[in-house]
This record gives sequence, structure tokens and C-alpha cells, in this order.
Amino acid sequence: MKKRKKVVYRRHDRNEMPLLDPEIRKKYLNKEYALGYGHTVALDEADRCILCKKAPCTPSCPVNSEMEKWIEEIQKQNVFEAYKILRRNNPFSSVCGRVCPQERLCESTCVLTFKDNGLSVGIGGLERFVGDSIRMSGIDWIDEKEPPTGKSVGIIGAGPAGLSAAYFLARKGHDVTVYEALPFAGGVMRYGIPEARLDRRALDFEIELIKKLGVKIKTGVKVGVDIPFEDIRNAHDAVFIAAGSGRGKKMGIPGEDLKGVYTAIGYLMKVNTDYIDPMLAPEEDIELPRNKRVAVIGGGFTAVDCLITSVRLGNETHLIYRRTRETSSARDEEWDHVAEEGVILHWLTQPIEVIGNEKGEVVGLKCVKMELVPDEKGGRPRPKPVEGSEHIIECDVVIMAVGQGDNPTAYKDVPNLKIDKWNNLSTVDSKFRTNVEGIFAGGDVVNGGDTVVTAIAHGKKAAQSIHEYLTTGVWAYGEEEEEVKA
Repeated sequence: MKKRKKVVYRRHDRNEMPLLDPEIRKKYLNKEYALGYGHTVALDEADRCILCKKAPCTPSCPVNSEMEKWIEEIQKQNVFEAYKILRRNNPFSSVCGRVCPQERLCESTCVLTFKDNGLSVGIGGLERFVGDSIRMSGIDWIDEKEPPTGKSVGIIGAGPAGLSAAYFLARKGHDVTVYEALPFAGGVMRYGIPEARLDRRALDFEIELIKKLGVKIKTGVKVGVDIPFEDIRNAHDAVFIAAGSGRGKKMGIPGEDLKGVYTAIGYLMKVNTDYIDPMLAPEEDIELPRNKRVAVIGGGFTAVDCLITSVRLGNETHLIYRRTRETSSARDEEWDHVAEEGVILHWLTQPIEVIGNEKGEVVGLKCVKMELVPDEKGGRPRPKPVEGSEHIIECDVVIMAVGQGDNPTAYKDVPNLKIDKWNNLSTVDSKFRTNVEGIFAGGDVVNGGDTVVTAIAHGKKAAQSIHEYLTTGVWAYGEEEEEVKA
């Protein structure tokens, strides 16, 4: 089919993602509120792309998604070929189209933005459109794979890094088994991100495509508890550790052990899967708050996920963050979305104590106002308490979305394995090799926590390195000078 001629070259007039009305979307816990592009809108948005010969958007993507190639296929009305190109680089394009911070990655370098304050092509929306179109078409999609190599790889963790590595290794013809401690696959994509942001049908579809390649996923298997690491090492020619680092954290302030104070990970696991793993969340029991007052502490993606969930449970919901909206790590548009849904945003506010009653229940959060002052070393402005600004925000539940801790259970007893002071494997080299031959690592267990697409990129690059090791037998840990990119 010939490519249509573009009638008008448009630097502006981007098609924004349609959303459910705030009053409608906040009623439904399991309903995705970003509705996605339809076929006509997607074609119109794709036609805005000028198909750069050296597209700056592709190297701005952690998985180098070749945007100019698959967007051209949308222009040609060939969604099948567009998805094929996407899957050359990413087994979770439908997921990334929904949860990636494109405005900081591929869309931030779109040529359309370089002049007259233009608006980038809606790359994320188009990526989601392609994946959803294939899934909803009923096509029995099967990825191509190379002949069997006779080599096997054991992967610890069925999150984005582990499943990404499994996908690329299986396509190379290797036999792959994934060991997952939780009773379901997907990692943070399933237990962390609410369905309001990520339709589970999209996630399940792409996990099933990985299984179609012959990848075996053994859930409910805790390496280091149910099975020794050494058994996995002996059963495979190489091992990839992608255990994540998703242990819930609290702040270390007075009162955080009161009833009704939860880690974000425990809270989101309970909401998303009705399951809480004691290895990841210390809470023995979480009673989901409904029609109460909830305070969420933090300023990142996880905090937003907690806010979205809390609103849909009918709660009066507050965000408490010690910095400003501009210095937060969540997407700017998401602050608009939660504000539209009625979330009360307390910027430049630092919690210092959880207040409880005589029954040991939360009744409030004592906070102090902050101001940003220049850093003496020229770095990021730092928050400083404002004298005499103490106040109490009344609440019944406090959720701490303040980062994630280590989870070294699977690998802590591996002889001679270099583990840093945070119990992570940040000592891997640029090819994701650890200092122990045949053992690789990637994802959050390496960088301590980052985006889903970064973990996918780690899995992709590690698979390339594992394939090289399996086919050459060469092990040269630390030879490359380039450091692993977070």
C-alpha cells in the first residue's frame, strides 16, 4: 500500500490522549481512565511525524525502539508490520505505551519541539495503539525464533527485566526457565501499577506471547528459601538475577508503627492482587481504607499510583511531599489528573511524626513546611524546614511511598558474589556480568529502582551478553570501561 501524502505539515495541533471524565473515572478501581487513540486519530497523529532519517527519538529511548520505522508503518496503515518492528526491541510495548515517561525520553527529543514551541508526536499513544490493535484483532501472534542451541538459562524474577531477558534469549533459541517468588508473573507491572493506569489484558497478552516462545515461568518459587541458588546454577548454563529491589520502606519517624501506617508496596500489592508477600512488605494485615482520610507521602510514580487507588476507594486523599511539583519525579500531567479527581496536594511539606490515639490508631500526621534553598555544592536545591510552621493534617491512614529497599534473599549466600552496601548488585559491568562467571544481573537489583522501560532495557542488553557468553564461552568481567547506564 502506498504511503498517503500529507496534506499539511503540523508542528502544533497534537492529538492529546482522551480521558474519562474525572467524576466517572474515580468511581472505578479497575477501569483504565486513559482511553487511547482510535484508528482515525492514530493515523492522523502518525502523519505528524516527519520520519527523520537520523531520528533523535530512537536513541532517547532506553530500548532504542526505532520510532521512525514503526510510525511510518502506521502511516502506511500496516499495524502488523509496526508491531513486528516494536517487538524487535521491546516485548512490552503495550505496557510502555501506557506507563513510560515519554515526555522525558523519546518525545523530549522529537524534532517538532525544536522550533516555535512545537509539540512532539504522541509516540506513547501510538505505541499503545499498535499493541492494542494487534491484541484486539484476534491475530494468533507468534514471534520468530532461531533453532534450539541446546543451552539453558535460569532467570530469577518475572518482572520487566527478567521477562525481557527471557524473551530475547528464547528468540535466540535458548531454553529459558523463570523462577518467580510471587504467585503471579509481571513484577511491578502487576503488583505495583494499578489497573486504572495499566489494563491487565494488555499485560497478560504480552506475557502470554513470551510463553509461546517456550519460556517456562515457575511462580511461587522463592530462590534462597524454597530452592537453593546453587541448584539453579547447576541446572543451567547461565543465570540472570532480576529479583528487583521492591521491599517496602518507611521513613523512620515516630509513630510509623501505628495501626494504619502502610508501605506503598504492601498497600498496592493488596489492592492489585489481594496478596501481600512478607518478604516485600512487613505488614501482617492491611485493611484497605474506604471512605476514610488517607495521607500519601512521596513525590514519585509510586505515590501517584497510591493516590489514584485511594481516590477510587472513596477516600479523602492527601499528598504530602517535601519538595515542589516541578522537582518531583512523577509525570507532570499525572498531578493534573489526580488534582482533577479531588486529591489535596501539600507541596513543600515534610512529615515528622504520625499521631495516634489511645487505641494505637492513626489520627493525624504532624508536618512542617519546607522551603528550597540553593545547594552549597551547586546541586539540586535542598529542602529546609521553616521555623514555627508545624501543623497537623488529620488522617486515618498513612501510606509511605518513599522508595524501596533491598531484597537479597535469592543471592545473598552466593559465594564470592560482590554485593554493595545497599545489598544490590551494582558492581555488574557494562555487559551486566557479575564478578562470578556465568551469573548476570539487571533491573532494579542493579540500580536500586528505576522505570519499567529501564528494566526492560537491562533485560534486553543482558540477554545479548548472555547469548554471547553461551556461544563463545568467553568470560571477561570488568573489561569494558563504560559503566552500566541506570
